[in-house]
Amino acid sequence: MGTRQFVALLAAVCCLVAAVGTATGVAASVADESATDADGATTDLDERATAAPSKARVQQVTPDTVVLDVRVHENGTAAWQVVYRTRLDDPETSAAFREYKADIENNSTKYSRQFVGRMNRTLRSAEQSTGREMSGTNYSVRAEIREFPQRYGVVVYSFRWRGFAAVSDGRLRVGDSLSGLILNEKTRLLVKWPEGYEAATIQPQSETGYEKREQAVVWNGPIEFAGNEPRIVLAAPGVGGPNVPWVPVAAALGTLAALAVLVGGGVWLYRNRDGGEAKPPEEPPEGLLSNEERVLKLLERRGGRVKQKAVVDELGWTEAKTSQVVGSLRDQGKIESFRLGRENVLALPRERQES
Repeated sequence: MGTRQFVALLAAVCCLVAAVGTATGVAASVADESATDADGATTDLDERATAAPSKARVQQVTPDTVVLDVRVHENGTAAWQVVYRTRLDDPETSAAFREYKADIENNSTKYSRQFVGRMNRTLRSAEQSTGREMSGTNYSVRAEIREFPQRYGVVVYSFRWRGFAAVSDGRLRVGDSLSGLILNEKTRLLVKWPEGYEAATIQPQSETGYEKREQAVVWNGPIEFAGNEPRIVLAAPGVGGPNVPWVPVAAALGTLAALAVLVGGGVWLYRNRDGGEAKPPEEPPEGLLSNEERVLKLLERRGGRVKQKAVVDELGWTEAKTSQVVGSLRDQGKIESFRLGRENVLALPRERQES
């Protein structure tokens, strides 16, 4: 199986649980997927009948965000979580998700069975394309309700992917198992690495859809990776970096810190020589603010609420870049968002607006 076939399989895995519905609504989706598998085999009709939906429970719950959360370990094994998040912003959606959550808790095997089968086929394809031995273990599924601070229904499919990254010469090479992956506008790929490792290479580094974090990198869709991407090369502690004389460096830093204290004290005495109070520091110029800070400043100027389209127009960004920055702020709980007609509206959390 070639690389493109592998990508299609992984996409199918994501689609398998992307259309999240009520308890039996999702079961029906899984049953339809299982009617004919990738090898053309037909499943047992009794099994499909068991999963048939009830007409009283056909309310669909559509995920707002899908996160492929990959935590890479030193030995090349990766702990995977495929996370589906749905805003519970109305009574009908909340009730449907609670019903769905209860059914997952009572029938988790039913929900994870197709995920296991498709991921195992995905691993076989990646095994052929990379030449590394791979296996999947510890499959599980769970559903819960979280506050972000908005209320979300969250479904998490988890497993461990042994052989996901290549390990050699004190380096971890991540990404060949996902070459050519395609992310849609709702999906993001988050790759985390072990503490102490340094990223020597991260590809692609585009203006939109790329975010570097401490010990992690995020690609936000929509994005189509090239045949040799995504690619991350991680150097283990003490490998590949320059030899730094830490004792002289520490001494120099200590001297600079002492000078900074002396200079700061002199400035304070000069400003207060006539008994006056020091003026508050001016805000940094717009060009020195991060993208997230610029959005927060805009919200504060607009009274704590603004349409996302206004952010695009005022800051001169693309819609993709704006969505990336907004998504990061929303994940950190610094802003909230909701739909107003066809518009996406951004708002500061209530407690921040009141302060």
